[in-house]
Amino acid sequence: MKIIRADVKDLVFPGNLQDVMNRVLTAQRTAEAQMVEARTRADREALEATSKADAERVAAQTRAESTRLTAEADAQHPALLRLRELETLGALGANAEARLYIGFDKHSDRLTAEH
Repeated sequence: MKIIRADVKDLVFPGNLQDVMNRVLTAQRTAEAQMVEARTRADREALEATSKADAERVAAQTRAESTRLTAEADAQHPALLRLRELETLGALGANAEARLYIGFDKHSDRLTAEH
């Protein structure tokens, strides 16, 4: 007689060995689930920290750019007003019927024009 194949159909463990094996399997699955949860939490926290840092960096850049543009605009404002004043004087000077009275204002050294 020759045995070609042997299969195990049903195992019966003695005593509480089955309960012990079930507890071991449950403990392993619980540990694996906790590891996955811990990795997920760590990844989420790292992503949140990176996002927060990026948002703060962008906000700081925006504030700096806003401050720069405001300072630039404040510096150019008087020059733009003076340019507008000179353009107006030029336009009035081109009109043959316009009368220009140029003098110094008592409160400043700026030229004034009346027509």
